[in-house]
Amino acid sequence: MSRPILPKLKHMTPAFPADGVLYIGGYGQVAEIPDENGAIHRMCQLLDGTRTAAQVHGELAEDYPEITAAEVETAIAQFDEAGFLINGAVSADGLLDDYEQARWARNINFFGSYCSLADNQFQHQRRLLDARVTLLGLGGLGCHILQDLAAMGIGHLRVVEFDRVELSNLNRQVLYRDEDIGKAKIDLAVDRVRRFNPRMEIEKIPRRIESTEDVLAAAADADVVISVADRPKMEINHWVNEGCVRAGVPLVTGGLDTQRAVYFTMVPGQTGCIECWRLGVFRTDQVSATLLAEKRERRIGGDNAAFVPLVTMVTGLLIGEVVRLLTGIAPPVAAGKLIQLRFDDYEMTEYERWDRLPDCPVCGATPPADHPAPAVGTAQG
Repeated sequence: MSRPILPKLKHMTPAFPADGVLYIGGYGQVAEIPDENGAIHRMCQLLDGTRTAAQVHGELAEDYPEITAAEVETAIAQFDEAGFLINGAVSADGLLDDYEQARWARNINFFGSYCSLADNQFQHQRRLLDARVTLLGLGGLGCHILQDLAAMGIGHLRVVEFDRVELSNLNRQVLYRDEDIGKAKIDLAVDRVRRFNPRMEIEKIPRRIESTEDVLAAAADADVVISVADRPKMEINHWVNEGCVRAGVPLVTGGLDTQRAVYFTMVPGQTGCIECWRLGVFRTDQVSATLLAEKRERRIGGDNAAFVPLVTMVTGLLIGEVVRLLTGIAPPVAAGKLIQLRFDDYEMTEYERWDRLPDCPVCGATPPADHPAPAVGTAQG
């Protein structure tokens, strides 16, 4: 049985009249609608999620008999297209229990801001609760991501980490404390996050990633992989890239490059992979190709600068991308391109873009081969 459509003006897009104009605002924008006789304002008052379009017209016509049902239907369709309306008949029944509705009420309101009359904001939260995410690395970015995923309501998480806490970690790795020095990161982080969100199912893999096969095992059954692991520096990108391509799982990854944060998204079969990017660089940019070769041969470049404001910023960018992939409320921002955010001015720019190459040995028509991955120059820890 289909649910009725009961148009409701979103609370985050309030309508208010002034001098013959109706203003409907929200998300930093305000629409101005001529309304000399106040009919549109009255219609907005009737759009409270308890009436069908026909019932809205019936009550509106009591004061404005010249307005037709077709005009009301047209106005509602235009409001819906503008993103002003949500369906008051939508409920969480069968999707979320009382605890889930209360704990993630603010999430649900956020999703509602993206919904139209045909959508269900509760369904987006259900997708997060049902999602299976793999997180590689529990360093600087990984700590923030783990806690934020738990706060956001991701239901199933697999985490991979081998390292132990060091004193120098504590300037940005927020799940660890002074008394934790020398202890295994994965046990500490998972224990603290489980207490924060006891409903989150977390699987621990306490080991170092050392091959594509390790990535395949970690990515099994995942909806998305977040990679913020940075050891071994040169090989890890190649393993993660090939593992996600072979598993058919989207990859969201990024990190810090001293004064900037960078991130990108790879969707198997849709975007170019890291090997596509590497091959493109070697074919078109001799200077960058030379630098990449130097980094590989001499292991030049360091990753001993990590400042928590940039850690926090890139964390938000990464998990925002994860939400877009899991819910579909918006397309991924960094698919097939490297986005950078500089600390100097927090200006976000598209730094590089690459296409999927038909002859890519990892994601193209030929079988995967062992080609060195590019050193993106990022540190996640």
